[in-house]
Amino acid sequence: MDDYSQFEKRKQDHIDLALMPDNQADNLNTFDRVFLTHEALPDLDFDEVDIASQRFGHKINKPFMVGSMTAGHRDSVDINRHLIAACAQSGWAMGVGSQRRELTDNQASSEWERVRRDYPDVCLFSNIGIAQLIDTPLEKIKRLIDAIRASALIIHCNPLQECIQPEGTPRFKGCWQALDDLVQALPLPVVVKETGCGFSSATLTRLNNLGVAAVDVSGLGGTHWGRIEGYRAIDEPVRHKASSTFRDWGIDTVTSVKHASVLTPTFEIWGSGGVRHGLDAAKLFALGASTVSFAKPMLQAALHSSEHVHAQMASIEYELKVALFCTGSRVLSDLKEKVSC
Repeated sequence: MDDYSQFEKRKQDHIDLALMPDNQADNLNTFDRVFLTHEALPDLDFDEVDIASQRFGHKINKPFMVGSMTAGHRDSVDINRHLIAACAQSGWAMGVGSQRRELTDNQASSEWERVRRDYPDVCLFSNIGIAQLIDTPLEKIKRLIDAIRASALIIHCNPLQECIQPEGTPRFKGCWQALDDLVQALPLPVVVKETGCGFSSATLTRLNNLGVAAVDVSGLGGTHWGRIEGYRAIDEPVRHKASSTFRDWGIDTVTSVKHASVLTPTFEIWGSGGVRHGLDAAKLFALGASTVSFAKPMLQAALHSSEHVHAQMASIEYELKVALFCTGSRVLSDLKEKVSC
């Protein structure tokens, strides 16, 4: 049986460490190398700007989501309640934190059941790690999805984190077969997501051939989990040193989105990883993303209240609209003609 006290301590550590500046790969953030062309005479009114997008074949009014972050410990209850309350108010989607604990602890699902009951209309995405998918029967995975009435399942990939984490499970053998089986058997969309290290062209090509519904690139430039686990491995010299060696490891978000766009894939491109504000989001939409995800900015706000989260969301939406207006773009697709990098 899992040691849940150890699990809870790890998740609480993650929250504190994710907010430390040293665990942010800001110096490798490439958004500032992407430029949108200013239009001094936009032939439209600001209130004509429309930020609607598409997700899984359906129109969505807000092309944003709260990225998967945390669950299964004492502090996560209030954090997730603040996040989902703001999503209900704003119309954003939300990826839940890892549901790994729910695989072995029948009581763990109560956290999501309570917030789902109070906010039944929020679009939620289930979330499990690839290492857990490999060893978990499909019926158990379906139960995780059903427990929160999820609209899709996110499979997160975190090889660097698993290598350095003291309790890590870097056992990925069979991952491609497990993903293939899942895509073929699951009636819901499958989303594959990195956790801050991005995707290569070769991996994106293979995912496209597999038929996944979306790829969230989650590239280098924001929270770096190799660095975080290095802090937690302070008493394990080999792991701690490795975290320093690999502190800049990954493929940045902009490059990852460009890799995906070149493929003209059948999957949707979701952008995340070091996205700071609505202007960064506009650049990702210009490069081909259809959904943009925010994690750290939402976590910082959620430590205070749902009002803080909603205010952050409103600011991001407004900044995106300003970017569209000042490039003479009425809709998101117009941005594709206004970008250079």
